[in-house]
Amino acid sequence: MKNLLKNKFVISAAILIVAGMIYTGCENVKESVSGDASSHVYVAPGSYDEFYAFMSGGFSGQLAVYGLPSGRLFRTISVFS
Repeated sequence: MKNLLKNKFVISAAILIVAGMIYTGCENVKESVSGDASSHVYVAPGSYDEFYAFMSGGFSGQLAVYGLPSGRLFRTISVFS
């Protein structure tokens, strides 16, 4: 009986310690949505994007060229006619 009581105490103490570590280890998180999120991906007309994505159209036989981070579709290239 004493052994069972001791095991319950050890398990509950371990759970409390782990819960305390998780609680104190979490940082304050900023809001995931901010008002100026669109300004981070805005690319002015005539300006160049930082990256370009070449994406396959699959069975359509087309290749699409997107500018990143703006997300603009620059060109759709027909590969198969």
